[in-house]
Amino acid sequence: MQQADESVCKGELLYPPFLKPPAEPLSLPAYFLAFVRNPLGATPAIVYREPIFQYRGRLTYVTDPPLIKRILLDEFSEFPKTIVERYVFKRLLGKGILTAHGADWRWQRQATAPLFRPTEVRHYAPIMTAAAERTIAAWSLLPVGTRRLVDQDTTRAAFTVIAETMLHSQDAGVTAALERANRDYLLPLSWPGVYGVLGLPGWLPYPRKTARRNAERHMRSAVGNLVRQRRAGDDARVDLLTRLLNAKDPETGRSMADEQMVDNLLTFLLAGHETTAKSLAWMLYLLALSPKWEERMLAQVRSVAGDDPISAEHVDRLSDVALFIKEAMRLYPPISSLARVATRDVDLAGTVVKKDSIIVMPIFAIHRHRRLWDDPERFDPERFTPEREAQQVRYQYMPFGAGPRVCIGASFAMLEATIMIATFVRAARFEVPAGHVPVPLSRIALQPKGGMPLKVWMRPR
Repeated sequence: MQQADESVCKGELLYPPFLKPPAEPLSLPAYFLAFVRNPLGATPAIVYREPIFQYRGRLTYVTDPPLIKRILLDEFSEFPKTIVERYVFKRLLGKGILTAHGADWRWQRQATAPLFRPTEVRHYAPIMTAAAERTIAAWSLLPVGTRRLVDQDTTRAAFTVIAETMLHSQDAGVTAALERANRDYLLPLSWPGVYGVLGLPGWLPYPRKTARRNAERHMRSAVGNLVRQRRAGDDARVDLLTRLLNAKDPETGRSMADEQMVDNLLTFLLAGHETTAKSLAWMLYLLALSPKWEERMLAQVRSVAGDDPISAEHVDRLSDVALFIKEAMRLYPPISSLARVATRDVDLAGTVVKKDSIIVMPIFAIHRHRRLWDDPERFDPERFTPEREAQQVRYQYMPFGAGPRVCIGASFAMLEATIMIATFVRAARFEVPAGHVPVPLSRIALQPKGGMPLKVWMRPR
């Protein structure tokens, strides 16, 4: 069973729990079983200290920033996404912006990118603030020191934000489908993932495959109904769904058909809220472990915003909150890895990667790499002060990926995280229940296995 070590404090230094990797590369059967349980548990320790490692000629782990830049930026058309994405997401996300390739991806990216510019997403700050305040209101009704699964609260808050911004309301059918997805679609996710890595046929059975297929159908049906209703109606609402319906390829003028609308809405709804929700849960956990940073952030939030609702104008001045968030996403990145496929035989710093081989850029390991970070297991938000951040290599820190396919919602997610964490720390403090050690589990997002129970204490108003 994969377990995480308990957090350790050495004086004022904090070392949060770390899922120890296998000391030696696993045999193929052991790798298969470990990957199914938790892909992080299959990544050997050598990946955390060497720039490149090839596992049995099947996988090439790349952690060297110049090589990552070559793969994700300089020659990105030579290293497209892999068959793994098709195994895992094709039935649900079709040919949307996450799974499309080449020209099909490029025009969708160009059509949707303007909707997520920093100047555009700032308009949604009041919705993010309201969702955070509703979470605070729910906590305030609890008995003092109640043990709460805060990951469920952050999931609810993040879904409210994505529903209000994307759909202008929480459609009951979509809400029910996405709630079901967390159980039936995300939990068995590693099975099709490992089938793709090993090149096994997609028709092979695996646990909960039927439930996963049903969840896919329900999600596509619910979102498809929503798209058709919006196209048929005379709806004057201006939300991201309306703007997506009106988005056009700047080169050809074409817009998205219903199926592509469903593909992209599901991408934004599922991946968008899931990654932010789980990141917020890890941030609350780190707040509970670090009284020093809790007090520092609390003082800054009170100084900048007083008792006013946190706004986009406040966000720019919450520098300590930004440092905290960046370090939290270093230790617990929203997405734990990226994968690409070599379209030809290629030499990567002396390691020959054969055509059609899978290249993995393990973000979780890159963010904790011995050669890239000083004392990498230590929680230290000051790594991201302007002076120290300027010394970092671009491709050693990738919470939202990198290159042309960097996460389109990065600005949206950072604004949302800053508003919510600032709101939460001002209103409440958190405590880790005795004996609880969360295990990072890689699914669509990096989530705490079994949830994130924390004791919640409201601050006096």
